[in-house]
Amino acid sequence: MKEESIARPSFCGPEIPGGRLIFIPFMPLKTFVSDLRKKASYKANLHQSQLFYFKEQAVLYGPVGASASVSTLEKIRLGNLKEIIVLSYCGSLSESLKIGQAFLPLCALSDEGTSSHYLPGENGLYRVSTASRQRLVDYLAARDLPYAEGTIVSTDAPYRETRSWVEKMQKRGAMAVDMEISAVLAFSEFYGLETAGLFIVSDELSQSLWRNLMSSQEVFKATEKYFRPLIFESRE
Repeated sequence: MKEESIARPSFCGPEIPGGRLIFIPFMPLKTFVSDLRKKASYKANLHQSQLFYFKEQAVLYGPVGASASVSTLEKIRLGNLKEIIVLSYCGSLSESLKIGQAFLPLCALSDEGTSSHYLPGENGLYRVSTASRQRLVDYLAARDLPYAEGTIVSTDAPYRETRSWVEKMQKRGAMAVDMEISAVLAFSEFYGLETAGLFIVSDELSQSLWRNLMSSQEVFKATEKYFRPLIFESRE
């Protein structure tokens, strides 16, 4: 039995179209954000984030980090939320994952402090929803877009990704690192929502050296190729 929280969220915006939300914690491409603002039929400002409404779905831009993300999603959940698709960026912990590649997580390890407040997970492991993941697989296949898949780990402390930490996560099977998805998966499972994610590799840590190419042309081109159709093209 789920114990009720004493503090409870509120949400004053319109219901989420189709119950489908695309969550973008961070976007390095300014033209992408500009298009969200221009093309949305309705916009709402939330704490550290913006919510854009389209015909078939809504897009949440920001916030960054597990705690802030889930706190915001707690509010949006009250708007008839049914599915969350996370579109974000990740660091590579595997030599096989290169800058600009797409990564489709099968599950996420938690190295953040939010997810355990919702569910303990299996050894801190949270799985994506089968149905949501399959929709992403079908989307990629229809456009002949290549991708890698595997385990991702979410952290609260990106500047404490030490050599020993990277090695520890690699031993646990993690191929990539982000800051949100394990908590979003725990939140989603707690409330019975479907969730999956699609990531672009923006930096590399597998060689114990940080190659941060978030603002590179490889990442910009991959963003346009993989993310834009999911947001701006009709699913009908």
